[in-house]
Amino acid sequence: MLPIADFIVIIAYLALCVFIGVKVGGKATDTSTYFSSKGKIPWWAISLSIVAAETSMLTVISIPAVAYLGTLAFLQIVVGYIVGRILVSVFMLPHYFAGEQQTAYTFFRARFGDNFRKTISATFLVTRLLADGIRLFAAAIPIKIITGFDYPVSIAIMGVLSLAYSFYGGLKSVIWIDVLQLCVYIFGGLYMVAHVIFWVDVPILETLRDAGKLTMITLPSSWSEVFLTPYNLVGAFIGGIFLTLASHGTDQLIVQRLLACADLKSAQKALIGSGLFVFIQFALFLTVGLMLFVYYGGASIVELGLANNDELVLKFIIEQVPVGVTGLIIAGLFAAAMSTITGSLSALSSSTLFDLIPSLSKKPNAMQWSRGTMVLWTSIFILFAMSFTSKENPIVEIGLGIAGFTYGALLGAFMLGRFTKIGTPAAYVGFFTTIISMAFIIFYAGLAFPWYTLIGCTIYMTTALSFDAIAVKLRG
Repeated sequence: MLPIADFIVIIAYLALCVFIGVKVGGKATDTSTYFSSKGKIPWWAISLSIVAAETSMLTVISIPAVAYLGTLAFLQIVVGYIVGRILVSVFMLPHYFAGEQQTAYTFFRARFGDNFRKTISATFLVTRLLADGIRLFAAAIPIKIITGFDYPVSIAIMGVLSLAYSFYGGLKSVIWIDVLQLCVYIFGGLYMVAHVIFWVDVPILETLRDAGKLTMITLPSSWSEVFLTPYNLVGAFIGGIFLTLASHGTDQLIVQRLLACADLKSAQKALIGSGLFVFIQFALFLTVGLMLFVYYGGASIVELGLANNDELVLKFIIEQVPVGVTGLIIAGLFAAAMSTITGSLSALSSSTLFDLIPSLSKKPNAMQWSRGTMVLWTSIFILFAMSFTSKENPIVEIGLGIAGFTYGALLGAFMLGRFTKIGTPAAYVGFFTTIISMAFIIFYAGLAFPWYTLIGCTIYMTTALSFDAIAVKLRG
């Protein structure tokens, strides 16, 4: 249990988030303002919001463990993230700003018909529900540990707080609070690094170098290793590129923020800038892991008395960080979780309103429907997260890797929809074939996760183009 001073800091911070979110968001008067802000937010704030949206509590507590148990090789995939963002900025963003688009999936209606657009939107909704519903459950774990509340209460607290400031001001509130959240958890990372530097007597760089912890580039020793290990140079770099093409070029969670920019140039700066900051952020979290390795003398997770890797950061925060600062750092962990949840709520609600049930956006009371969908998805998130009973539940693994099932199909549909003339039947065949094939590959092939999106996109393109060519030949 935390001292009362830390509880006060955490509660004060969460209350501040709600207050600022309501104040900066203002009162949205229409659905366009509620879900896009009409270019009234500077690109740099949107850039930081993108980083916060893709950073969950799992990232903040898991990435240090990656370095603690391994090396800095994770940065190889982050370099791929940067290259992927540049490609999205050059080849995909111009299409979003060529006409009026309310969501990432607007163009599918004109290209493949309204039913295909709804299919893509429904896939996004399920994907985001699985991935971020599980993150909401994960965010409740430290609340349960610290406060003694059971999981349902802890989950409800996170869900309601996330809704509290996003409900009133919409995307504008979400983006500005994302900026605040990012500053808080970055402060936590910097403090932990500084704490170790000033408190240990051993030569840090020599200790890390002798332990082989500073390796950034890992070359595969065989062709099989290229495809079966996640952090080799080839697989991580290529996989990082294609994962970003899908996540930042087709996922409404990110595209919604880019569409909030004033123009194409601002969106490109926001996206590329987020890539550079993501590199700095991951380098910081990995450095935290290296510092903890030095602090604990390289002791194993079992020797530290921990049940799993993700408890490493929490152990250090609770046991070694001074009172008050502990509360702020833990608030930063909650901040990372809330950034992901609120971003998902806004993205899910906008996609529901404009893609899945577009008639709602045309009603005179569309604003009430907008806020109603926000409440609905919050309730679904909370109930979904409450369905888990432990981190060993098999569906957790499915949820955390769910993007692998769908990102390849989404990216393939975008690429062929934009740059070829395939018909709607081919688009459907490619889409469902890819999802079924990726389920088999993920469960049985043993392929490293960075390859999922590229393999899925390849399956989609091959299947859709082949089906379309056969259909054209039969018609001719």
